[in-house]
Amino acid sequence: MTFKNYDTISENVKNQIERVREIWSRHLGGDLIGIYLHGSLALGYFQEDVSDIDILILSGRKLTRTQRLAIAGDILEADQNPCPLEMSAIWIHDLWPWKHPTSCQFHYSAYWTERYRALMQDETGECFIVDHDFEDADIACHVKLTRQCGIRVCGKEIDEVFPEVPESDFWQSISTDIDHYDFNAYKPEYFASNILILGRILSYKKEGRILSKYEGGLWTLAHVPEQYRYIIENALNAWYEKDEFRECRAEDLNGLREFLIEEIKACD
Repeated sequence: MTFKNYDTISENVKNQIERVREIWSRHLGGDLIGIYLHGSLALGYFQEDVSDIDILILSGRKLTRTQRLAIAGDILEADQNPCPLEMSAIWIHDLWPWKHPTSCQFHYSAYWTERYRALMQDETGECFIVDHDFEDADIACHVKLTRQCGIRVCGKEIDEVFPEVPESDFWQSISTDIDHYDFNAYKPEYFASNILILGRILSYKKEGRILSKYEGGLWTLAHVPEQYRYIIENALNAWYEKDEFRECRAEDLNGLREFLIEEIKACD
């Protein structure tokens, strides 16, 4: 597998990021405070046929419902060309003073693609993601990672606009409801990713920094009982090599889940 960072991504990906910058610049004008990359691209473990482009946008004003729909329409055209996009837009005054969970005024990800397409067909349809700002606990994780290694696409410097995230808020954002963590959450194609994410949560508490999903997978491989290591290997191969996820014993999957959850809870 070949991993990329911001300096080594293809021209197609660079052009896609520029397209996103142009969309937000056009819609916000002088109220665009900045656009920032986080996630695997910032961590240097970006794989162009696997990874999302993770983006934070800071706005100097509130967005109306009409503006959110207009932006979503443009983002739909830029999405998957070539990479999946995931982004959140935050009003600067919802970051300062810091509050957790933080309000988000625009969000886009693959999970919402079809809902946005439906809204494009019927703009009178109700949907909280465009009708209201909403509290998003994940913002704490995004901001912490942006401060750790984020990349400024345009606008003000990262240290100037992003506050420190209290450790308790970050830990809450990644470990809430850990007892109910489900490897089968979302669509079946996320099964391998869900396994890797659970180990990644534990790796943060043990290592004190956010690892990429791939690094977290390798860390987990080295820190779980031997009987579960084949599951982590399967998950890494399925997610990054696009191999078929090989069958695992149900008792081992449950045992791995319980082991990781107990280790995470012991860190509290």
